[in-house]
Amino acid sequence: MNQYGVAVHGAGWVAAEHVRAFDADSRAHVVAISSRSKSSAIRLAQETEQTDAVIETELDDVLAREDVDVLVVCTPHDLHPANVIAAAEAGKHVLIEKPAALDLTGLRAMRNALSVAGVVSVVGFVLRWNPLFDVIKAQQANGALGDIYMAEVDYVHGLGPWYDQHKWSRTLAQGRSSFLNAGCHAVDALRYFTESDVVEVSAYTVVGSERFEYPGTAVMICKFSNGAIGKSLSNLDDRAPYKFRISLYGDRGTMLDNRVHSQTVVGQTDYATIPTVLPDSGDVSHHPFRGEVSHLLDCIEKGDESPLSLANSVNTHEACIAADISAVEGRPVELPLP
Repeated sequence: MNQYGVAVHGAGWVAAEHVRAFDADSRAHVVAISSRSKSSAIRLAQETEQTDAVIETELDDVLAREDVDVLVVCTPHDLHPANVIAAAEAGKHVLIEKPAALDLTGLRAMRNALSVAGVVSVVGFVLRWNPLFDVIKAQQANGALGDIYMAEVDYVHGLGPWYDQHKWSRTLAQGRSSFLNAGCHAVDALRYFTESDVVEVSAYTVVGSERFEYPGTAVMICKFSNGAIGKSLSNLDDRAPYKFRISLYGDRGTMLDNRVHSQTVVGQTDYATIPTVLPDSGDVSHHPFRGEVSHLLDCIEKGDESPLSLANSVNTHEACIAADISAVEGRPVELPLP
């Protein structure tokens, strides 16, 4: 069995969970932790008990290491394109924290670099490995819902000064918008459950957010290539506990989070609740990073492209960018973007 050397670049809140997830998989070994701040990299190594990990402050030095096979990009959002392109050019596989990019230029440059390099990429829409997502996909597979004609997924997470990354993610330069900063999780889920790409977006925002340099609350409605429609709310202004709401409407049944009602169940008179783990916490320690890491390593071993590769995640990011355009210009926006 091959053991893959992993470098984690960026030492923020989520980086620790990536380190722990790779450390838990026997196919991986964390060989380097890097950050622009040496003290931050040292703190992360100590926090995750990576006593053998090399501490670096320059990404070029990390990518020059022959014992590094995978780079995990956990830096602020605006740095992702440069980090990923450098990794691709160095022949490293990449796990990219969401959002992969904040604009079309960076997004497409990353896609091109990864395509040329032929390395494996996974964008960190980690909720795909939440057990509720597995329950929903199982209900879809057994025909309980039929064809989904309407899907709603809402990301509601009041992000304030308590959140370590708030100081930079609240800015237009590094957070950009509600959907790009965090609500992209909901847009990815819409695509996952409808099994289709977004082809048109209309959106509105609430202006004057106290916490952000951009509207913290945005809502989009969208059309999918298979004819389904969708709706998503991204609310970073909320003053209540975290919520990730899922509502799926099919021609044979309906699913509201973990509650299902289906015409395929003879005599069913009300929703049945399926006990499972819900995506009901914004704490990164609650997120299923081990599943994400295992998937990445599986793709590397088999030479497969991930459903969450950068190329396969472009539509999610373009839908978020289209929502921003629509809200500003007051018109529907078609995808792919020109």
